[in-house]
Amino acid sequence: MNLFDDSEYFFDNDENSADKSEHDSNLNRRDFSNFSENPDSSMDPEYLEESVNYLMDNGNFETALKYINILLEHYPFSTDAFHKKALILDGLGNYKESIEFYEKAINCNPLDVEIYLNKAITLDSWGKKHAAIETYKTALSIEPENAEVLFNLGLCYERIEKFSEAIDIFQQLIELKPNYKDAYYELGYCYDFLDMYNKSIECYNKHLEFSPTNYNAWYNRGIVLNRQGKYLKAIESYEMCLALCENFASAWYNAANAYASLGRLLKAIEYYRKSISLRKNDAFSYHNIGNAYEELKEYEKAIDNFSKALEIDSKNYESYYGRGNCYYCLGDYSKALDNYNSALILCNDYSELWYSKADAEYAAGNFTDAVKSYEKVLEIDSTNYDAWFDYGCALLDLKKYDEALNSFDRCIKCYSEWAEPYYEKAKIYFIKAEIEKGLEMIEIGFRLNPSDRFEFNFEKDWKKVTDFLMNRNSD
Repeated sequence: MNLFDDSEYFFDNDENSADKSEHDSNLNRRDFSNFSENPDSSMDPEYLEESVNYLMDNGNFETALKYINILLEHYPFSTDAFHKKALILDGLGNYKESIEFYEKAINCNPLDVEIYLNKAITLDSWGKKHAAIETYKTALSIEPENAEVLFNLGLCYERIEKFSEAIDIFQQLIELKPNYKDAYYELGYCYDFLDMYNKSIECYNKHLEFSPTNYNAWYNRGIVLNRQGKYLKAIESYEMCLALCENFASAWYNAANAYASLGRLLKAIEYYRKSISLRKNDAFSYHNIGNAYEELKEYEKAIDNFSKALEIDSKNYESYYGRGNCYYCLGDYSKALDNYNSALILCNDYSELWYSKADAEYAAGNFTDAVKSYEKVLEIDSTNYDAWFDYGCALLDLKKYDEALNSFDRCIKCYSEWAEPYYEKAKIYFIKAEIEKGLEMIEIGFRLNPSDRFEFNFEKDWKKVTDFLMNRNSD
């Protein structure tokens, strides 16, 4: 069963991300109920500073920019004012100018680690990851054991998929602060991407000791267990996630995948439907419900769900393929071929698709078309002995005996322990009245599989065999 896995990791949530440094706004000192959107230079500098903090804390960066510009008129060389303006510009998405003001702040105070930290975070947001890393390193050269800088540096390495480097940083952080729970969380994420699943689980478990209500950690832990094939344990982890956050659609979806992997298809369908109830356009869940019903041989229900998946995502060749297989099983080869052809428009180099198309053509009696499709399968995968066998059978039906013999020989070359191609060769030799060769093929077939009772489909050819044996015995 082809199950989609749209597993979503969560490492930038409230518990596991570092925001820019908070500022002490002393909000109780002033009444901001009649706050002015248009400050003027006559305002008290202390009030201006408190206003800037208030506006930043509330995300009103446009007005904060007006206030900080007036404050800079009062204090044109203030490190703190330069720093806050940089933060405001970052909040407005003006990263280039933001960096310029971080530089001004650093020129005023080149040993302020907080400025380097926030500058690096802005560079990271701007997409300049390598510059951000160098800035974090500069901050660490001033204060090597700054946990916040180390954590953000690890995150930056993680985002550019330098997981080994990220692990080194998070391990360093844990050595400094053994109870730094978020470092364990990120280590779990990094180890998973390096396929070090046991290490990943170990780190998620450690994080959950400190933060047992972090549903994202339970979810990611479930994904890792699923990768290990530990489906029951994965389900337990997803269930813990759902107990903490019932409306987490991805957890329902991935738990459904785990149930499907265990063969508990009705339970899987139930969970996929729960995922659909939370995100209506969930083509993946409809597709996998279709897979489950196909495996249960409830083909009409499977077709209905594949169709719903295609209404949402008409570019999903897997759903056309699944629907085609269901029509094939129902004996509707015309509709099966329509779906296989639609799938092949979207994915022309998938050998299994061509194989299914060839089988449908063969079942419909279109041997010439089937031969062309089998040839396409073998063009993609020349080691597919099943395809060589079926290709030979189609050629045999077209009475292309020499080509069929060659196809069965190729099948035997790929898999020499299979009796069936020898029996098919025997049929051809009897048709060609080459009885000795036919008997030789049957003898090899029986030697490979003594329990296989081969029956000829051609009475006239069997008569040739019996006549031959009678004549040989009389001699």
